[in-house]
Amino acid sequence: MPDSDTIDVGIDLGTTNSAIAVVVDGDVVVVKNNEGWDTTPSAVWLTKSNTIQVGRRARDFVVADPDNAAAEFKQEMGLADARRTFARSGQEMTPPQLSAEVLKSLRRDFAHRLGAPPPFAVITVPAAFTLNQNQATVEAAVLAGFEPGCPLVQEPTAAAFAYGFQESADRGYWLVFDFGGGTFDAAIVNKREGDLRVLNHAGDSFLGGKLIDWAIVEHVLAPTVSHEFGLTDFRRDNPRWRGVFGKLKQAAEDTKIELSRSTEAELNVELRLPDGGTEWFTQTLRRDELDSIAEPFYVRAINLCRSALREASLDASDIDRLLLVGGVTLSPGLRERLADPRTGMGIPLDTSLDPSTVVARGAAIFASTIRRPSTVATTVAAPGEFLVDLAYEPSVTTTTPTVGGRLRTSVPVDWAGYSVRLTNPDGHPPFDSGQVRLTANGAFATDIDIDQHATSRFRLDLTDGAGNRQPLSPDSFSITHRDVEFGGVRLAHSLGIQLADRGFAPVLRKGETLPARAREVFHTSGTLQRDNADALIRIPIVQGERPRGDRNREVGVLEIRPRDVRIDLQAGTEVEVTFEVDASSLVTVVADVPLVQAQFEAEINLDEVRAPSVQTLQDQLAEVDRRLDRLRQAGAAGGSREKLDRLDDESALDTVRDQVGAARVDRGAAAAAEERLRDLQADLDDIEETVQVPALARQLEDLLAEAEETVEVAGDASDRRELADLRRRADAAITSGQLAAVRTAIERTSSFVIELERRRPDWPVQLFFALEAMVPRSPAADGLLSEGRRAISAQDVTALTAVNQRLVRLLPKEAQDKVIGLRSAS
Repeated sequence: MPDSDTIDVGIDLGTTNSAIAVVVDGDVVVVKNNEGWDTTPSAVWLTKSNTIQVGRRARDFVVADPDNAAAEFKQEMGLADARRTFARSGQEMTPPQLSAEVLKSLRRDFAHRLGAPPPFAVITVPAAFTLNQNQATVEAAVLAGFEPGCPLVQEPTAAAFAYGFQESADRGYWLVFDFGGGTFDAAIVNKREGDLRVLNHAGDSFLGGKLIDWAIVEHVLAPTVSHEFGLTDFRRDNPRWRGVFGKLKQAAEDTKIELSRSTEAELNVELRLPDGGTEWFTQTLRRDELDSIAEPFYVRAINLCRSALREASLDASDIDRLLLVGGVTLSPGLRERLADPRTGMGIPLDTSLDPSTVVARGAAIFASTIRRPSTVATTVAAPGEFLVDLAYEPSVTTTTPTVGGRLRTSVPVDWAGYSVRLTNPDGHPPFDSGQVRLTANGAFATDIDIDQHATSRFRLDLTDGAGNRQPLSPDSFSITHRDVEFGGVRLAHSLGIQLADRGFAPVLRKGETLPARAREVFHTSGTLQRDNADALIRIPIVQGERPRGDRNREVGVLEIRPRDVRIDLQAGTEVEVTFEVDASSLVTVVADVPLVQAQFEAEINLDEVRAPSVQTLQDQLAEVDRRLDRLRQAGAAGGSREKLDRLDDESALDTVRDQVGAARVDRGAAAAAEERLRDLQADLDDIEETVQVPALARQLEDLLAEAEETVEVAGDASDRRELADLRRRADAAITSGQLAAVRTAIERTSSFVIELERRRPDWPVQLFFALEAMVPRSPAADGLLSEGRRAISAQDVTALTAVNQRLVRLLPKEAQDKVIGLRSAS
């Protein structure tokens, strides 16, 4: 491995457990830790001597010494206000620092087994991780001692690579079902003629086995403890009972694992009571009870899978295998549900790889296809030294790949007569390219032969015009032949801007292969005047899939102020916005304003993302409660009833209520509650829209009927063609059930009706009476209304039109916008 050109090392940085794997001579090896285990618990303990310990012993002390140990901090990655305090030393550590300790432990295990710590690794993250969470993971890698530039890959993508690496079938569709300790991810994978690609994914960064453990504690164990020992204040959010709840949570997790192997398990926990004494708490839990508790979480995971399939225009019947990943998938109850076509997916299950290490294995396989970041490209050649920037794919499915490069030196060189030679004496057969002449700018390209299903190493020699060999760096490289080509990392969430009407305009869409770049043109909704120092054009940068911008996560902002421009910017000014995302999902956003030839870079401030306060969460929860009550009382039917039933099946409100309750003592629970509340608000938006569609559809039909009557009386052939087009669009909008589409159809039809009405001789009179009902009463309005009535009596159309124009200006701006079609006619 020391002479490898590729990264080769993959790490699954998990919520509960982590693992490290490496590709050696084409085989994937999971590197065992110093205790001989494939996985290392993601737990940190600060001993009495302030020594940091990581792993199984640290996990035990999360229960035995909770004030000096930490676990499940992955849930808090990316939160600026998340800290774990170790009481004995007073030391504080952030989630990236804690994650770095886990990564350091894995690097030490690697060095112990293979002789030296790896300089780079591909590190996995949940597909649903947001930008700030990805950035925190990159920070943890650097803190752990890895070189900058460690790539990230989504966990279900890595799992798919692991299965694809061993799968002999040439084509097929797979669904990765990755249910881990803290997160859930689903990914749809297609393998076709050696090409393995992730088509779509869905996930929840806060749906994991941890939620099942806490549900057991809060809905089964804690009520029994409270009743049995007479503890009236026994709640998870009471700091007094932190240690006891920690013991119950660990016991719940251990019992859950035991129930994967047996139908019944006994739970025993020694509890410290308020009087200082201790009591043993014992309870038996059956597998069917566990399945009942876990059912809402299973249902949510399955619904996310179904959503991913719908987005990819696929059905469960199109999928050949369901690949199980993550510790929760060891549950027999979950496996039975997944295999059931009615309550689950009805897809054959694949359990051929260890679900606890498959992600690390896949990350290592992906790492073996990525060249190590090179320092050559940024190095300045010393006098007499020649550097070459090579261009080639380190992993290929052809045996005749192309290799290219360009040479550099510190002084100008006439490359005429210079040549390179590529050789592999150990090839079968040995390979020799012969002398490959350089172009005038020092470049070359040539095809080479490599061995099938093996790694071929080539030597690169440079010869000058006189036939003398010259020193060259690097002077060798390797290429591996494989039957499978792995598609790149995909963008986990759409990125775009929030519009003035709160809509979301995606610029880069979910699923784009990274790195990716896209540009869109927008127009300002307001005026920016240079003499107004407080003026501001603010363009929020948001991440997500929801049609309402404010239901997505704001990750940055573009701001244009008067001091930044040379002239006033009128409403409608063109702004070109460019989004660029690198291979690790790190984002740059730039706005160009051609009118003033100015460029602005968005402030992507991911370091200040904080969990909301408990009060904020409680307020949001109360709002969701009120909205749900209104919808239930309204007697939702059809599609809206189905969506409400889905929320009930997932126990969505109960789950978020538990997380809001735990937010006082758990920043991860606060972050989970915020995300789940955002999901619920968006779901309720959809349900409310579904409820409104029938009424708006009737309004649209009435408008079309009015238009048909007017066209029949006063329309021409062109009007009839336009009306037919409006009818087609209206039918499509109503069939779609999309509120926005129906509203757009209403606006178009209304404009058409107004245009028809404008042609009638009595149009100014109709407009006057419409404005009379809208204009706020004032002396000026009363005077204009009297003037208008006199103009009507005198049949003075010119005078009436002038009155209409002045009446429009008396309306509030919102009302003026509403009658924009009327105003243009007055």
